[in-house]
Amino acid sequence: MKKMLGVTLLSCGLMLAACSNDTEKETTTKPTTTNEQQGDKKEEEIKPENLKITNKDEVFHTYESDGEKKVNYSAIIQNDSKETVDVSEVNVTYLNKDGTVIGSTVDSTAFTSPSVLKPGQKAYVINETDIAPTEDVDKVELAVTPDITAEIATELPVSGEVLDVNEENTFMSLTGQVKNTTKAPAEDVSVGVAIYDKDDNLITTAYGQVQDTVNPGQKLPFEAQSPYLNFNTVTKPDHYELFAFSYKYPEGTAGEGGDGEVTE
Repeated sequence: MKKMLGVTLLSCGLMLAACSNDTEKETTTKPTTTNEQQGDKKEEEIKPENLKITNKDEVFHTYESDGEKKVNYSAIIQNDSKETVDVSEVNVTYLNKDGTVIGSTVDSTAFTSPSVLKPGQKAYVINETDIAPTEDVDKVELAVTPDITAEIATELPVSGEVLDVNEENTFMSLTGQVKNTTKAPAEDVSVGVAIYDKDDNLITTAYGQVQDTVNPGQKLPFEAQSPYLNFNTVTKPDHYELFAFSYKYPEGTAGEGGDGEVTE
């Protein structure tokens, strides 16, 4: 845990629509079949119960920005299966009290970091989308489709991070540097942040990326953002956790991301 610095809460008077306190909830998952990246595993060996992603915590807020009504959803998920899985395929659906879909990831994108989880490892999820001004969110459903993968996620150290608010007081932004401590160039480096209040209640998550390849020994900057306007109506942010990961397929792995040659 790291204490939060440089954040001053403003009285914006914006509406908090809902905040879900359900924890330890299993998400909707659809086990997928094996592919060339699964090495020696055979399709018949992959049973549905082996691909279990649990929703450990979640929260959602609605707020207004530039005349539009938006809803922000954050979750912490965990890989409770015995396999290493890719969890980048995430769908979020927003429902009103009548059960009508009023927003989803059909018109937006959900980000997950890290997107590859070892057994027992957790990841942060964030999504934001527009909804009609007359609608209120009553329930959010998260669906994660895990896929067994040979891809490896390597955690990289972060330093010099600063948490602050932009000039329009719209986004809270965490900036810092990621260092590549491996012996190979790091591409597609993602950063996930979870922000809590003083009682360890989840307020929101944030997602960021390093825009360029990070060479061995090199440090490059990143920025992770999360909506800020609604925080004064929720609770004061107090501390945060963050992770940075790079992704790579082992040599001799066929398929997307591999070198196309399977070694015996």
